[in-house]
Amino acid sequence: MRWLPLLGVGVLALAGCGGGGSSSTSTKSASSPARGRLVLAGLQPPSGCYVTVFLIEDATRAQIRSVQNRLLANKGVAQVSFVSSGLALERFGKKNPAAAKGMHVNPFSDQFEVVPRSRAAVFSIIGDFATNGGPITNALPSGVCANAKR
Repeated sequence: MRWLPLLGVGVLALAGCGGGGSSSTSTKSASSPARGRLVLAGLQPPSGCYVTVFLIEDATRAQIRSVQNRLLANKGVAQVSFVSSGLALERFGKKNPAAAKGMHVNPFSDQFEVVPRSRAAVFSIIGDFATNGGPITNALPSGVCANAKR
């Protein structure tokens, strides 16, 4: 599977991304920025616009925790889910059972699915990793983000 470059066509496709996910009310005061919510990933990815942050193959637990904390602290993030490589393979198997049956190794990496608070937040999420690096290989918007009306 080939992914778009981190700062190439993928970012340009984000121009029409609408905010995704559910809005949640916060009990924090107006002076305290809202923090993203950590939610359990399931067999289906989030509905709507979201960003997938792919981790390096040999990411340590400390590196994974660091990326998770960084995402949760980003003001543009509404929701974060950790998707293990095993869950990613299970999802693939549900959509493509014949292809999954023939696989002898798991080609998927651990990843995060990140629901932004707004259109501009998608740029913030991807831009953070593009400028500050981290143990990731890529960050891509979902097709809903890239195909939204401009």
